[in-house]
Amino acid sequence: MAKNTKTSAESTPIEYADRQKALEFAKKIAETYKLRDVTKSSAKTVQSIDKTSLKQYFQNVGSNENNFRKVSKYLYYRSNIYNRMVSFYANMFDFRCRKVTPQYDLSKTPNAQKIMKNYNKTLDLLDKINLPGNMYSVLVNVFVYDVCYAIVVKGDNGYFFYILDPDDCVIDGRYSTGDFSFSMDMSKWKTVQRQAAMEGIGEPLTSMYAEYQRTSQRMVHCPDEYAFCIKFHSDTWDMCVPPFLGLFLQFSSTEDLADLQAIADELDVYKLLYMPLDVLDGTKQPDDFKISPDLAKYYFNMLDAVLPQGIAAAMVPGEELKVIDFNKSADSEVNALEKAHASLLQTSPAGAVLDSHRLTTNQGLTAFLKNESATAINPIMPQVDAFVNRMLSYELSKNACKVEHFRVSIYTKEEFAKSLLDSATYSYANRIAYNTLLGVSEKETLAMLYFENEALGLPTKMVYPLMSSHTASGEVGQGAPEKDETELTDSGDRDRNRA
Repeated sequence: MAKNTKTSAESTPIEYADRQKALEFAKKIAETYKLRDVTKSSAKTVQSIDKTSLKQYFQNVGSNENNFRKVSKYLYYRSNIYNRMVSFYANMFDFRCRKVTPQYDLSKTPNAQKIMKNYNKTLDLLDKINLPGNMYSVLVNVFVYDVCYAIVVKGDNGYFFYILDPDDCVIDGRYSTGDFSFSMDMSKWKTVQRQAAMEGIGEPLTSMYAEYQRTSQRMVHCPDEYAFCIKFHSDTWDMCVPPFLGLFLQFSSTEDLADLQAIADELDVYKLLYMPLDVLDGTKQPDDFKISPDLAKYYFNMLDAVLPQGIAAAMVPGEELKVIDFNKSADSEVNALEKAHASLLQTSPAGAVLDSHRLTTNQGLTAFLKNESATAINPIMPQVDAFVNRMLSYELSKNACKVEHFRVSIYTKEEFAKSLLDSATYSYANRIAYNTLLGVSEKETLAMLYFENEALGLPTKMVYPLMSSHTASGEVGQGAPEKDETELTDSGDRDRNRA
């Protein structure tokens, strides 16, 4: 096949115009926001834990919010267990699982065309907000700091959340929808890097900084149409302490043991040789040696020069060559560290998942995951729904559809999907909602239905439905269908595993 070597000059006006339109569209899709000045360096520090200071912080929790946040940040980067625990909770959310309900007035005759138009606008705006792609970093901040403050950066083709330093922000109110408003200390935005971010993002940072310069008031309220703030401990809005605060002392002790273990591992490779400098038999003088110390030193230096790395030598009075190694101390440190890790996993919320030996049956694991899912999702998801519906109202006013995310996690949505299928047998309208649990959005579902049914005409070409237990009768002699794992008792689970 010959290559297409046609240049822009040789293209027809229509082809050239089409390419230009495609290029312009691609530029819009790939819009970027400058967040830092790469020509300038900026130092980022993660403060280590001082166990004595940590104990003092607990004497007055409310006045040490900033210090506890620093400890939590340190543990997130320092402790593998703490990092995995935060990731466990942040990863369990699935923001594709939702229900979008159009406005409906029972007292009026519905206008189908208007409902479809508002439904389409709502879905388009939800795609822009893109919670599935934007929420992980928000949730990590929530589980590390208890609260996440963010600015909604609104592009033509999508939104993203610019996460703010929690030390610079404070909750100043609550919207009627249920989520929080906040103010930010704009005096912290004088640095080169923050000025670069302000220039790249634009609103609302520029107007907030201008208000600070005009009034000299450090704390400036974030405009409502840009504000995003959610908090794990939503019952105590005036105090922000990390969700896993109660485990900090245990984590601190474990990290101390890990440091001791590192020292023990290092000592494990070291050895000490000491050469004897024997005294004459029957002498009463302690320095009456058989060989001159100067001559002994000459031989000692020759030996010391050929010793490999990790082996040191000394010359002391004695009768025989001795070797001292340091690996005996390592075993006790290993045992102590293992016990500390085991104790921490037993008391930590996600310990049963991080330590796979604790739960031995499917029923036990299912019950645990249900409980942890409810613990993480129930305080946060209503605030997320409040934020989303508030954003929709700013753009679409009263025509926006109502969005509600299902209170399910990646571990519990399968069971919930089965309940939706059961409700469908009674003619409840959950077909689109069911597909969101499978990760297929409303628009994707409707688009594929139209494509398959209208464009491809599959209903006339594929007469028979896809094979399933609902469309195929069982064969004689096969016995009862195998139960789902979630329906098994502990004994049934053990019997299946033995089989």
